[in-house]
Amino acid sequence: MKKFSVVIAAILLVCMVFSVACQKEDEGSKNNFGKELLTYSSQLDALNGLKKGDADIAVIDSVMAGYYMNDTDSFKDYQVLENVVLAEEKYGIAAKKGNDALMSKINEALISLVDTDYKTIAATYGLTTELLVKADTKNPLEAASDESWNKVVTAKKIVVGYTLFAPIAYNEGDGENAVLKGFDIDLAKAVVNYLNTKYEAEIAVEFMIIDWNSKEALLENGTIDLVWNGMTITPEREAGMSISVPYLANKQVAVIAKANSEKYKSANYDEFVKATKDAVIVVEKGSAGEGVVVPSEE
Repeated sequence: MKKFSVVIAAILLVCMVFSVACQKEDEGSKNNFGKELLTYSSQLDALNGLKKGDADIAVIDSVMAGYYMNDTDSFKDYQVLENVVLAEEKYGIAAKKGNDALMSKINEALISLVDTDYKTIAATYGLTTELLVKADTKNPLEAASDESWNKVVTAKKIVVGYTLFAPIAYNEGDGENAVLKGFDIDLAKAVVNYLNTKYEAEIAVEFMIIDWNSKEALLENGTIDLVWNGMTITPEREAGMSISVPYLANKQVAVIAKANSEKYKSANYDEFVKATKDAVIVVEKGSAGEGVVVPSEE
């Protein structure tokens, strides 16, 4: 009887192990592609995770990939996977839901600066082909009359939340000598300068580095006034925030080591899915990149 019990226990143990293994496999298969997903606090961290060998593929914004793959030596051994665009997107600036008057002023400034600072700043960072605002762009919030703009004028400051995300926002130099630069950083300054001049205001722009996954909460509790950091416009964000007119185009792309170019070589998305079935993918937590890896709940 004792021997029989040992046999039964062994069988149950095998079944449990098999069940857990199947569960892990099923969990991995929930991704749109890849066997495992890692999430880091920023896109730069995701790229560095790829470089350290934590993952096989980093899914990031094409705007950022273009900068790091072409303009720096840090990722000279990495490349954007050709022929695969995982998503096409538009960037927007976000304020707390209901703060439409503030966002109306942001829209007004972007449209007014379309042939001056907007283009000049874009040229500085190599983003002229991604510009979306035109001289005839309409401001959909022009009639907004809430108190959000007046509150900023009274406070004499506007707090912009950002993450390190070149060429959108990055530090040039190290330590105390570091200077915050980037397309969105310079554009925010130009927009506030325009608004100060036109409305005789004295608004100072302050930049606060944030955890990207906490951006909604920080807007809601008033810690920051704007998220201005290459934020992809989605229906969910439009429902939960006040968002500007689209101002920059972007894509989600896959970054790989050049040594793996043949392994992940694909002619289309379906081939990419097959080639990456055993790959570990890394993304920024709460990013559009995470959204293309993890399937929609719908």
